[in-house]
Amino acid sequence: MGFWSSMGSRLSSFVSSAVSVASRAWDSVKETAARTVSWMADKAETFVGSVKKVWDKVKPIINNVIRPIVQTAAKLATKVLPQFPWIGGALNALDRALGLLVEWDKSDLAKRISKAIEWAIKKAKALKDIFLTPEEMEEARRHEEALREARSQMRGEAALAIDLASLITHYAQLSTRIQDVLENIQINDFDHYLRLRAAQKLLKETEQRLTRAQDINVITNDDLFLIETGSELLKPNPQLSDSATQRLNDVVMARFGQKLLPFVFEEMIMAWGYNLQAMENEWKSLSEALSKEEVLLRRLKIGERLGDLSPEEAQMLSALEARLPAQQSEMENKRKRTNEMRNYVFAAEGFLQLLEKEPGDFIAEGRDYLLEDSNAAGMIIIDCAQYGKTWEQLTFDEQSLIIDFANIFEEASRARAQKLVEVAA
Repeated sequence: MGFWSSMGSRLSSFVSSAVSVASRAWDSVKETAARTVSWMADKAETFVGSVKKVWDKVKPIINNVIRPIVQTAAKLATKVLPQFPWIGGALNALDRALGLLVEWDKSDLAKRISKAIEWAIKKAKALKDIFLTPEEMEEARRHEEALREARSQMRGEAALAIDLASLITHYAQLSTRIQDVLENIQINDFDHYLRLRAAQKLLKETEQRLTRAQDINVITNDDLFLIETGSELLKPNPQLSDSATQRLNDVVMARFGQKLLPFVFEEMIMAWGYNLQAMENEWKSLSEALSKEEVLLRRLKIGERLGDLSPEEAQMLSALEARLPAQQSEMENKRKRTNEMRNYVFAAEGFLQLLEKEPGDFIAEGRDYLLEDSNAAGMIIIDCAQYGKTWEQLTFDEQSLIIDFANIFEEASRARAQKLVEVAA
């Protein structure tokens, strides 16, 4: 079970134990939807092929869109105060924190904290250049340790100022790690992809808070928590406790208006949808090229029957007859694979909506029948994931159920995939 599948199971158990007013039927629908998208992420190659093919298509967009810098930072001059109003108050509070450390005869720690603060403010002044070298990453780690040690001894505004310096230090490290993944590391699987995308979005949220905050009190422990969580997500084997998982779910809901699972799995659906569009375009181009050759083949065959072919045309006819069967087979395979992808991607959109919405939303749309159909469709897909079933191994009725379910969500799925492109514009 992947990281997000495990987290999904924990969140489902939180909901089951915490919610008493929701009907058992709706809880069951939500649980099946969560299990389905989790299984689809874990066993994606069964449904949509390798992550490498999808990643190759979406990486240019992802790399262009969520580069972890503030666009306005390019205009940032040497003076930081007009761009970051909170820095003035933070510096005053940090001065008080340093004074306390000296007062407590912790001058060595005060020196280390002073260097950490100087480093953090320097990085805040140049967000556009906040990507760190390996040596700077090690320096940031040392500053992080000093700030953590000082934080345990601070209270009030001084503690908040230390948190702010820690936030910038974590921010610099996380932005560097994300860029390193984008530029140098192949995405291993969809779980890895989703962890990267979640880390990017958490970083972007903090980035906006840093640039919009008017005073130091606006930046909270939740901001530091999000950045620390983003760093954890990029580790090979991330670990989040139950309490951290629940807190992340709550903070994501407060900041993004989404529960954690839709927040995460939306990125998978968007990537698959964009990949599907590319597959459809490839199939269309191949189909159009093949149609032209088939027209030419028919014309040449008519000429052959009439004894009206030149030597060059006869040679062309032989070449066409030799290569067209392979092209036709390739086109048919692409058509078949594209249709399968279409069914799974659009169905996944439906399961995501079940995680995003409440029963009343479907009733208002006149689609409450989906609550029952979704359970059946989800169980088929889970069965495919567990036992490696291919589309051909499904019965006609099973295929029909998934196709019908997918058709309902085609428009919404295509609209969601377009969001990936629109953000890049």
